[in-house]
Amino acid sequence: MTRRQTYYLIARTLALDIHPERAAEILKNLPAKETHWQRLVKTGSDNMVLPSLYLALQRHNLLQQLPGELQQYLQYVLDLNRERNTHVIRLAGEVRDLMKAAQIPCLFMKGTGNILDGLYADVGERMVYDIDVLVPEDKMLAAAHLLEGQGYNTQKKFNPRALDSTMHYPILLREDQVAGVEIHRMPVQYLYRKSFHAQTIFENALESKSDKGFLLMNYSDRIIHNFLHAQLMHSGHYNGRVSLRDLYDLLLLSRQADTVDTLKRFGHYRGKSAAYVKLMHKVFGLELPAELSVTRRGNFFLWRHERVMKMGGKRLKWYLIIIMALQKYVVLPARVLWNRQARNYVFSRLLDPAWYARHMKAMGRVVRRKP
Repeated sequence: MTRRQTYYLIARTLALDIHPERAAEILKNLPAKETHWQRLVKTGSDNMVLPSLYLALQRHNLLQQLPGELQQYLQYVLDLNRERNTHVIRLAGEVRDLMKAAQIPCLFMKGTGNILDGLYADVGERMVYDIDVLVPEDKMLAAAHLLEGQGYNTQKKFNPRALDSTMHYPILLREDQVAGVEIHRMPVQYLYRKSFHAQTIFENALESKSDKGFLLMNYSDRIIHNFLHAQLMHSGHYNGRVSLRDLYDLLLLSRQADTVDTLKRFGHYRGKSAAYVKLMHKVFGLELPAELSVTRRGNFFLWRHERVMKMGGKRLKWYLIIIMALQKYVVLPARVLWNRQARNYVFSRLLDPAWYARHMKAMGRVVRRKP
């Protein structure tokens, strides 16, 4: 079983709630060899969907087809993540109350926001790294200082020179908490700020369904944010490699709001967003909407995605390194010539002595990382 086959098997399993009749086909394609089970676990872990995979197999009575030890391991992962997310919800409530007392509006984004809204079948389904909190642009420093007053600290010092191009304050951590907190002044990087602005998000916001008092993006804004984050900010469109966690979030959000209509009304990056929606339908084995089936827009990206999925480990690693190097050392310096915030981003870092050590350390991790 290849990496590509494993990726698609996991995706089709995650889509069983939409196509339950495909359970027999999934059963037929489940791995027969131990090494293939190991690849399935690694691919699910790399894409951060192991809890979702376990729950989908459980809901459709396929769990018993897994080796006993693997069932126990996946249950263990789910239980750990369920416990962690329970603490994340509690921490989100503490942050909300702290900001409310200081009269700072705050909105919870990404995985934490979806958990608070009950988007997932189980509170332990979504794996989150930290809590992303959006506040008004002029309130970021005040909100961060509030948390610092509660014992939170950053591992990376905030650079005031970089404020103009800063999306969020350095992650705030406290030893007794299971997750860090990222205070955002912008929901996206400075490049996409004009098309997706914090003020508009607050104007369109809604309260969570599962726990009142948490402010969240509405579903359309979550779809746009998912696209911008996965495809542009995390370079999915440029390197042809997309996480199943991002695609699965989009799938669940598409059941709350029409993705094609939402991204069409958004009106920006139409080719890239069409490619992303087409990929979602292809990966999960869904029928393509008529509006997208009649256009070739996005087809080149689908072709590139297939090419990347078939690459061997060493080739894939160097391919990703080359794409990253082009973005950081060719595209970004060129952008400095015409974009004021890009100039702020580059020069504020070049003038920060501590940045060089962090940058070299980060590049070392990329080179050593297994694909």
